[in-house]
Amino acid sequence: MTSQHWSRMARLWQLVGPPLRPAAQDRAAYHGALGQWRREHARPPRALILGVTPELHALDWPAGTSLLALDASPQMIEAVWPGPAGTALRGSWTAMPLAAASRDIVLCDGGFGMLSYPHGQAALLRELRRVLAPGGIFAARLFAPKGRTGNADEVFARLAAGDIASLDALKLQLWGALHGSPEQGVQPQCVVAHILAAVGGFDRLAADHGWSLEHTRSLELHRASQATYFLTDAAEMVRMAGGAQGGFECLDIVEPDYELGACCPIVTLRCGG
Repeated sequence: MTSQHWSRMARLWQLVGPPLRPAAQDRAAYHGALGQWRREHARPPRALILGVTPELHALDWPAGTSLLALDASPQMIEAVWPGPAGTALRGSWTAMPLAAASRDIVLCDGGFGMLSYPHGQAALLRELRRVLAPGGIFAARLFAPKGRTGNADEVFARLAAGDIASLDALKLQLWGALHGSPEQGVQPQCVVAHILAAVGGFDRLAADHGWSLEHTRSLELHRASQATYFLTDAAEMVRMAGGAQGGFECLDIVEPDYELGACCPIVTLRCGG
């Protein structure tokens, strides 16, 4: 994605809400992953957040935690990261500017599917195995709506009936409806094209459903995006991460019980020695 995309995204980030940002149950699942590591270690953790998600910064980190974030976009770091200056690094998730075995916990909210399948996601898992200390924890919330939200006509029927609560919920459902093969993924510009064809325009969408006009007009940003999302589910992520080659064991998979929670599982993995 271009720097212009992320500059605009940074300005609009505060408009985004659950399920595309963590809800209370998601934060509880992340605390569970943190608790798993704390039960096995007496010292404060060395933690890393992939991205600059404010809700992950605001978790109940133990006193003395060394907390860093890693994001490729300086605009997102400047506009969104709430931590002290210098605690958010700019860099690639698949080539992290960190020493081997230097982190104990890594968290990621929704970002796993932003990497290509299978190569980008496999590269991230390899880099996590390098950066995590033995016994370290990786917990990630996935966007995994494929096969759970029906086809596009069914999604728009729910929208017309008033059964979709927010623009963010609409986008997640359409990601699932329009996602191709694992290697093809889903393009946000395709999602926006379907929305415009179904409802007639961004202003109409806001007026018909009582949604923020500024938020619905943010779809224009995705309309011009060349991005593709590869929304791997929990079972496939565990398969990729497991075994002698992957080097991770699955500790937990949490599916929150809020609406669309089954589309947003939190997977907790432990790095082997």
